[in-house]
Amino acid sequence: MTTKPVKLLPFDVTRYLTNDAAIAEYMTAVLETGDPQLLVLALSDVAEPRFDIVLKVADSLDIKLAVQTV
Repeated sequence: MTTKPVKLLPFDVTRYLTNDAAIAEYMTAVLETGDPQLLVLALSDVAEPRFDIVLKVADSLDIKLAVQTV
């Protein structure tokens, strides 16, 4: 008997970072590991849902964001 392979979806932690308490708990757990690379990834995770909000607001106001050197 052969079984069909199970298709797993990638885990996206940002789906669970919906409020300040969840973010604080996540960051605390990451800091407790003492792993600097994991900290960088966690900061990226936190920035992603927050930046998504900025992009949605800018889009709704027909604003284009750009980077400029000084």
